[in-house]
Amino acid sequence: MAKSTIIKELANNQISMEVALQRLMIIASDLENEELSAWAEAELHGYSQSDTLPEYRNIRSIHFLYSGINGSFKVTNCPFTFTNILEEKLSNIYNVPIMDSVSSLQDFVDNPDKKSYRRDFSMLNGYVLQRTGIQCTSIYQTVPLNFLQKILSQIKTILMHVFLKLDKEYGCLDDLDVDTTTKTPEEVEKINEVVNNYIFIDNSINVGDKNKLKGSEIFGGGRGHG
Repeated sequence: MAKSTIIKELANNQISMEVALQRLMIIASDLENEELSAWAEAELHGYSQSDTLPEYRNIRSIHFLYSGINGSFKVTNCPFTFTNILEEKLSNIYNVPIMDSVSSLQDFVDNPDKKSYRRDFSMLNGYVLQRTGIQCTSIYQTVPLNFLQKILSQIKTILMHVFLKLDKEYGCLDDLDVDTTTKTPEEVEKINEVVNNYIFIDNSINVGDKNKLKGSEIFGGGRGHG
């Protein structure tokens, strides 16, 4: 059975994920699937603090670096091991919520000058000095770029699952019109549930060896690029 053009285009990288998400928003409107539409819009424009962040965008990282003066030594981008000090002020510091839009993430990983994604903790320099005597000029958490690439890959996989399911249930999606009258309201609701489950399954990404750390509170906006 022939597949919808959008499926072929996405699989062959002939369209960007931005375009695919925009088309999905139109289709979601016909389905009256507000959850699917909200997900597509958040991926397009970035997530806000009030949004539910999918697990694949919650990365856990134990990698912290600092620069400053430690005793009589000037240090630059050295491992910061006093994370317990940071935890005295902030909860779930190992959770890195990646809230940027798809296009921002793509631009970031495509930038040859970027080596890692950073989240700044320098607002705690004074507290670290008070507790340890270390004069920090910067403290930040890092996430390797390949983990951002995994997020992008996961988004594309979700899009493929969604389009394949909708193509199977409703037929060709090329006109971006979905005729739900061929299904009962109960069937439409069930299809929407299946599609939404593709998004909110646990696809969390772990960095480092403290993968057991979990939590629902999210600090910061995840936009500390470096």
